[in-house]
Amino acid sequence: MAFHFVAILSDYVVGQRIGWHYASEDKLDKGIISDFMRRVEACGQTTLGIHKLSTESLEWSSVIEKDSFFEDVFVTEDMDVIIRQISASKELSVYDVVKFILSIKSVTHLKLQKLLYYAYAEYLLKTGRKLFYEPIVAFKYGPVVEEVFHTQRHNGSSVIDYKEDEKFILSTDVTLPASVVRVISSDNGVIATECIVDVLLRYGDVDARDLVAKTHQAGGPWDMIYKEGMNYIITDEIIKSRHQFVV
Repeated sequence: MAFHFVAILSDYVVGQRIGWHYASEDKLDKGIISDFMRRVEACGQTTLGIHKLSTESLEWSSVIEKDSFFEDVFVTEDMDVIIRQISASKELSVYDVVKFILSIKSVTHLKLQKLLYYAYAEYLLKTGRKLFYEPIVAFKYGPVVEEVFHTQRHNGSSVIDYKEDEKFILSTDVTLPASVVRVISSDNGVIATECIVDVLLRYGDVDARDLVAKTHQAGGPWDMIYKEGMNYIITDEIIKSRHQFVV
């Protein structure tokens, strides 16, 4: 007889469920499980699905054989690996914010870049922290996240075609896009969500060219940094001191 402890994290960084698997032929060691839970708690608020079951084997395949619910879970027996993944899931990437925006508002690439800048600045001024870690640089048409520029520029002036495949059902009449849940469940997720939504309410219906003009205003972060062809990073310090010129 084998006993299994499985802790599953719905991981929006890699886009699948991942889990920690601990198995023993004897009774499960409460000390090992307690150590794991303490390390999870140290990562901040995290929602885990906890499962205990028994099979005839220590192998993970025996767990899947017993219950197909576990079939698509990527598991590790290395506690350090899952703790690193839980920590990573607390940090947003620019693509998390991109998906959040596109799940709510259909926009062009040019407008998306401006909304990303305003969401980043709003969050930075409110918390003193980065909304995402990819740098914002000064391009010809304003603040740009270069990684998004290279993946989305093929859209040109067309509205980006984006479809949210997964939704989370909160109740019989409430569903949320997976990208929204991803942002909400991140570190400071409620504040991040408020900042992004506030930006969409203020600038979501503003024409992209008007947003370009806004971010180009004299004394603003882009104006202080831009040099043709140089693509300098617009630092947090400059945003903090100069963002008021472009709101």
